[in-house]
Amino acid sequence: MNYIIILLLSIIITYLMIPIAKKLNVVDKPDEDLKIHRKVTPYLGGVAIYLSSIWFIGDIRFIVFGTLMLILGLLDDIMNVSPKFRLISEFVGIVLTLLPFYNSLGIMYSIILTILGVTLINAVNMIDGMDGICGGNTLFVILFLSIISKHFDYIYIVVGIIGFLIFNFHPAKIFLGDAGSYFLGYTIFYLTVIMTSNHGFGGFAISVIVSTLFYTDIFFSFLRRILNNRSPFSGDRDHIYDKIKRRYKLSVKKTAVITYVFSFLFGIIGIISWDYPYLGLTLAVIEFLFLGIYLKLYSYD
Repeated sequence: MNYIIILLLSIIITYLMIPIAKKLNVVDKPDEDLKIHRKVTPYLGGVAIYLSSIWFIGDIRFIVFGTLMLILGLLDDIMNVSPKFRLISEFVGIVLTLLPFYNSLGIMYSIILTILGVTLINAVNMIDGMDGICGGNTLFVILFLSIISKHFDYIYIVVGIIGFLIFNFHPAKIFLGDAGSYFLGYTIFYLTVIMTSNHGFGGFAISVIVSTLFYTDIFFSFLRRILNNRSPFSGDRDHIYDKIKRRYKLSVKKTAVITYVFSFLFGIIGIISWDYPYLGLTLAVIEFLFLGIYLKLYSYD
């Protein structure tokens, strides 16, 4: 019953956020460089996901820090905060998240997860560059991690994403915004922390495997820019979804679906890794290299 309530809430709130965002001028304007949409499109889709699902989550730590990440992203949507402020805020939020888990994680995993957390939140944000891409792929990652970790509360967020995608699938009527991508990226990070805390290296490895699409995109994006003497933080139109769309001359809708297939496969590999860790890691590395090399993610077209 809760799933139905959340889905309806997500649909209604997302629908209402469209005129609200326009009135408040929290919108994304097209340009001739990095943005491919052709009309002014409102943000705040992520706020709708949050408002429709957060009340059903039982973990107060997640609620507190997930809310702070949402607010950080919302500030970025409204006033474009500096990258330095954004990174410091992410770092502080992640460190505070990890403190209660320190006894079970230890110093090594705490350091690794701090670096991974900042990376993941920004990776999810970076992949939000085409209709349906970020929402759909975070849906699969959160779904698989919720099932594998047996923390089913987070499936409520998945249902919230479904309601949002009705309006975000091409042609999008609303975007996630940084508020949404930060919140969803933090959700994936938090589930990774839970998995690592409860299951050690096995839980950590499975979480990374399930989220590999995001790590693949940010790794090769940074590599591509560095190899071409550009700042790793500069933007471009050579992400995974851009390469797929151009190489196969696909529509935006079909491109989004193809990326969903990859995320679904990484999720299945994560499940396989629970009983066959070496096989799972091998399959994940193969898919990682396939995406990077076959699609030439390391270079510009």
